[in-house]
Formats: sequence, structure tokens, C-alpha cells
Amino acid sequence: MNVSSETIDSLNQLLDSEEHSEELMRIPADTYQKTASHVQRLRKSADLHSGDPASRLARKQLWLIEGMGKQLLHKRLSKASSRNNPRFLLPEEKYVFELFTEFERLRAHFASALTNGQPSIFSGLQKSQMEKTVLVSFQRPMAEIIGFDLNKYGPFKAHDVARLPALNAEALMLNGDATRVYSSEPSQE
Repeated sequence: MNVSSETIDSLNQLLDSEEHSEELMRIPADTYQKTASHVQRLRKSADLHSGDPASRLARKQLWLIEGMGKQLLHKRLSKASSRNNPRFLLPEEKYVFELFTEFERLRAHFASALTNGQPSIFSGLQKSQMEKTVLVSFQRPMAEIIGFDLNKYGPFKAHDVARLPALNAEALMLNGDATRVYSSEPSQE
């Protein structure tokens, strides 16, 4: 049995166990790392644009592995969320779970402010959004720009990285002039 078949079988067993259990199952701590490493190796070793049988098989294996990996994560997060019990989530799943939980809390707060007639909440949210910055990498040279905060930024060369007001960054990203840079250091987002 090759590594792709083993990965597919392993993910299938994990998914099947998760589907048939009321409680969140314990899964191997390296499930996502092994899956991502295998996807990486498969992508590097196969010509994904060729029509030969080996390439078609590699594309099918990638499709299965990626789909099952996403399905496993979705099922586990849904189960943890519905039971409000992330106890058996892996650390990387807990990271996503915490972000999802925070999103749901904020969504409920927003809806409550709307239905309870609290316009001051929305003024605060607008102010917060206007102060938000985003780290971007420029895809091409760019002349100096005036930010929504009325500060000057630039000029920029291709591949320069800068922290800009979120509204400016969004416009640049939509135009293809910049891409978002994700950083592990604390941000003002």
C-alpha cells in the first residue's frame, strides 16, 4: 500500500469514527501535520497539469485527501461547538475553534446592539474599523498614497512590505497591487 492510500484510509477511518460518535473522538496529534506533509510531497512529485495516468491519479488523490481533511476539521469543530466542549480538539483545532467562538460572540453582540437600539455600539465599531491596519506586500511599484487616516505612505517598490490603514489595503488588494501578509506578531487588526 502506498503512502497516498494509507493517508486516504487513515482519514477515512477518522471521518467514519467521528461521524458515528456522539462525542468528539481522540485523534492522533500529528493528523494534520502528516496530511499536509503528504499533500506537499504529492504536489512536488506529480505533474498536476499533465494528462498521463499517474498525474490524473495524483490529482484524484489530492482531491480526496484535501476534501477529507477539510471535512474532518469541519465535523470536529461543529461537534465541539454544538456541545461547547473543545476538550479533545488538537491544539491547531483549538486555535480555529477559539477564533470561531470569538466571531460568534461578536456577531451576537452586534445583533443585540441592533435589536436593543444601541447606536453608540456602531459608532465605536466604525471608529475601530477606521483605525485598523493591515500588513501588505506590494506586487508592483506604487507612488505615494494618502491613507484614510490622512497620513502619507510610500512610495513603494515591488515586494516592499508596509502596514496601511485597512481600507487602503483592501482597495490595493482588490486591484491586485498588493497582497496581505500574515504575521505571527501582534498587530493592530
